[in-house]
Amino acid sequence: MLFSEIFVQDFLKQRLINIVNSGRVSHAQLFLGQEGTHALGLAVAYAQYINCANRTDTDACGVCPSCVKYNNLAHPDLHFFFPNTTTKSVSKDNESSRFYKEWREIFKETNGLFSLEDWFEKLGVENKQAIINKLDVERILELQTTKAYEADYKVFIIWLPEKIFASMAHKLLKCLEEPDGRTLFLLVSEKQEQILPTIVSRLQLVKIPKFNTQQFVEVVSQNTGCTADRALEIANLTDNNLIAAFNEQRYETDTKEYYTLFVNMMRSAYRICYFTAYPAKVQFPETIALVKELESLGREKQKLFLQYALVLVRKCILMNTGGGQLVQSSAEEAAWLANFHPYINMQNGEKVMEAIDDAIRDIGMNAHSGILFSGILFTDLVLVLGQLIRLGDPKMGK
Repeated sequence: MLFSEIFVQDFLKQRLINIVNSGRVSHAQLFLGQEGTHALGLAVAYAQYINCANRTDTDACGVCPSCVKYNNLAHPDLHFFFPNTTTKSVSKDNESSRFYKEWREIFKETNGLFSLEDWFEKLGVENKQAIINKLDVERILELQTTKAYEADYKVFIIWLPEKIFASMAHKLLKCLEEPDGRTLFLLVSEKQEQILPTIVSRLQLVKIPKFNTQQFVEVVSQNTGCTADRALEIANLTDNNLIAAFNEQRYETDTKEYYTLFVNMMRSAYRICYFTAYPAKVQFPETIALVKELESLGREKQKLFLQYALVLVRKCILMNTGGGQLVQSSAEEAAWLANFHPYINMQNGEKVMEAIDDAIRDIGMNAHSGILFSGILFTDLVLVLGQLIRLGDPKMGK
């Protein structure tokens, strides 16, 4: 991939180019970006630039033998490691190299913009957990002792190192501490806090921020079939998630539907908060109807709804902390938030976001657990939100 194909801030690309051209390439780096950033694509473009035979001051050439192989993700000195599990076609001894065909396909289909759930779907993973397992770690240890075939650097790109099998993570430390000088480790993570701290301490951090809304709208409207208005709608719905924008046909969104569901969820939670001392009395028909409606959405739309809920929660917090001028909303959203925002504040805002984040994570980790699981999840979420609204309600006290 070329830097010109990557959707991140220009200053970040230039920073990486300067590092290479000054000869200050660190042997172990952490590319840290939330889901919806182009962090994985950036890591590949950076590796391609390093090994390009005719790189310029702005990009790799794209046509030298090294670049041609990188463009096909088929360079003999480029190694990928990523979460995987047994599938119908790989029933045992699963390791990343056995899924390179699917990896190259999804990478080319999405330009490197895909989520862990998209990858699970590509693999046809059912009710299983995917990790970077013992076989993968042992393969890294084996390969890092060999010489590069062709390139200046042999490159190990580890996507989502937070998924490395816990008991094996410490075995990577020696690789990161004692490289051979021509080996480059690029770890691409969404959640630094879930990586072994001793590993993080050995990595040079490259932080990939999300685009702000204006940048997001510009990038999406110029590089997809979306109008600027539609791009703004996606930005507000997904908190500037590029994966959703560039794969819009896979994320059928309906802002009006999610807005209505959010309002109903918060109203149900608000009513429930008056009955937290008497949980047996919480039998509101509207809450039961809400949970059934959320059950029926399907996994991807459930996640999108919760991501939309996070966006509105952040808007409430901004409005309570003097940042109301930064909030962009439709007229309907703005009118409702004007009345609701006092209930999500510094007392409870962080915990509300944690509760919703946990629900998103649980949906992702239990993708095929069925309606019963999602019904329990959303019932619990409404109950937790009720308690948190009570915590933050200035009229009710703690």
